[in-house]
Amino acid sequence: MMGSLRSRQLVSGFTIIVIGILILGVLLSLSIYQRKTEAISLELERTASDLLGFIEYERGNFLIPERNKTAAEQFISRNQLVQDRKRRFAYIWDRQQNRIIWSSIDNEGVDLNRTDLFFAYFDFEKLFNDPEVQNFTPFADRMKSTPSPTGASQTEEKFHPEEYMVAVQHFSFRENAEEGTSSNRHYLFIVAESMKNVDKEIDDLVMVFSILFFASVILILIAQLASSFWVVAPIREFEEEVRAIEAGNKETIQDEYPDELVPIKNTINALIGHEKGQKQRYKDSLDDLAHSLKTPLAAIQSHLEGGSFQDVPHDHVGLAGIAAEIEHMQEIISRQLRKAMVTSENAIIMSQPIRPILTRLASTMHKVHRGKDFEIRVNVDEYAKCRLDSEDLMELFGNLINNACRFCDRLVEISAFRDNDMLVIDIDDDGMGFPSENPSKLLKRGIREDSKTEGQGIGLAVSTEIVSAVGGKIELLVSPYVGARVRLYLPT
Repeated sequence: MMGSLRSRQLVSGFTIIVIGILILGVLLSLSIYQRKTEAISLELERTASDLLGFIEYERGNFLIPERNKTAAEQFISRNQLVQDRKRRFAYIWDRQQNRIIWSSIDNEGVDLNRTDLFFAYFDFEKLFNDPEVQNFTPFADRMKSTPSPTGASQTEEKFHPEEYMVAVQHFSFRENAEEGTSSNRHYLFIVAESMKNVDKEIDDLVMVFSILFFASVILILIAQLASSFWVVAPIREFEEEVRAIEAGNKETIQDEYPDELVPIKNTINALIGHEKGQKQRYKDSLDDLAHSLKTPLAAIQSHLEGGSFQDVPHDHVGLAGIAAEIEHMQEIISRQLRKAMVTSENAIIMSQPIRPILTRLASTMHKVHRGKDFEIRVNVDEYAKCRLDSEDLMELFGNLINNACRFCDRLVEISAFRDNDMLVIDIDDDGMGFPSENPSKLLKRGIREDSKTEGQGIGLAVSTEIVSAVGGKIELLVSPYVGARVRLYLPT
C-alpha cells in the first residue's frame, strides 16, 4: 500500500484517465470501421441492383443492349467498376462452365479466362448454397478471396488471400439442353470492392490516435503533478503546523484549511485543550496532596527533633528507622511532583534523542555502584529518538539501568535499532538473568525476583506503566551474555 497521498492521487487519477482514453480510442476506431463497412455494404448493394438493371439475358449470353449502352458505360465509369488491380469490379459467374461470362470491363479483346488479372475469386460453391443470396436484392458481406477455380494463371503457392466487401445475387435460367429436355443454368452476379483502403484508413487513424494518446499522456501527467501539488499543499501546511505545536511554537492549529480538513483540525484542537486541562488538574491534585502530606510530615519530624524524645538516645533503632522513612516519603512526594509538572506549554510530545540521557545515566550509575567493578556500553547512535517526556525517560532508563547494574557481573550493554515506527532498545547484563518460568510476573507492582536486596519491587512495574502509557511494551528475554535482557518498544 502506498503511504503518500500524492502518489495515490497520481497513480489512481493517471490510471483512470489513461484507461479511459484507451477505451474511448478503441471504441472510436471500431465505430469508424463499422460505419465505413456499413457504408460500403449499402453502396455495393445499391450499385449491384442498378447495374443489374442494365444487363439482359439473351440466348445464353449476358449483354447490355445498345439502347442502354451509353448509360451503362457512364454508370460503370462513375462507380469505378472498370478499375484494374482488383480494387472494384463486377462480373457474372457461370456455375456450369466454371468461369466468368460477363464483366464490367470492356470484354472486347479481353480473354475472360485470364480475368485473374482484373478480378478476385471467392468460394462460389458456398455462395451458390447460401440462402442469403437467393433473394432478389443483392446481399453484401465481407469475404476472403480464393485461388482461381480454373488455375489458368494462379497457383495455391503464389496466392495471397485478400478481404473484399461482396454484393452477390444468385439467379438461374431454364434452357433447352436437347430436344424434349430442359435444364436450369445457375449464375452468380458479383460486385466487390477491396477493403485495403478501409484497412489503410483505420491504420492511419490508429497511428494518429497513438501520437495523440502519447501526447495526451504527457499533458495529463503534467496536469496531475500540478494538481497534486495544489491539492496536497494544504495537507503539507497542516503537517507543518502540527510540527510547530510539537516544538512548542504554537498552542493550537490556527490557519484556515479546506472543508475536508476542518473536522480533523477541530478534533486535534479539542484533544490538545483536553490534554492540557488533564495535565493541569493532575498537577493541581498532586500539589494539593503534597501540601497536605508535607504539614504532618514536618510536624512528625519536628517532634522527633524536639524535646519530646530528648531522653531517647540519638542512635535509637526505631527513631532512626522512622526518620529514614519520613525522608523517603518526602523524596517520593518531590519526585511525583516533578513528574506531574507541565514542563512545556504544548500538549504534544516531540521526539528526542536518547543517547545523551543514556550517557548521563551510565556515568551516574558508576557513582551509585562505586563499590562494584563493571562496564556500561552504550551502543546507541545520536539518530535514535523516541516520543517520550524527558522526565519519564529519566525514570524509565534510570530504573532499568539501575536494575541491570545491581544484578550484572561485569557488563551492562545498551543497544537500539528501528523496527517500522518503533525504536527497540535492549538493556543486557551478564548476571543471573530472569526466572525461567513466567518472567513477565516481574512487571507487576510489588513482585521482586531477589528479596535479599533493597527495594520495594516497583521499578519494573513503574517502567511498564510509563511504556504502556505511550503505546509501547516491555519484554523480558535472555541476554546474549546469558544474563537478563529488557527489551523496550518505544514510539518514534
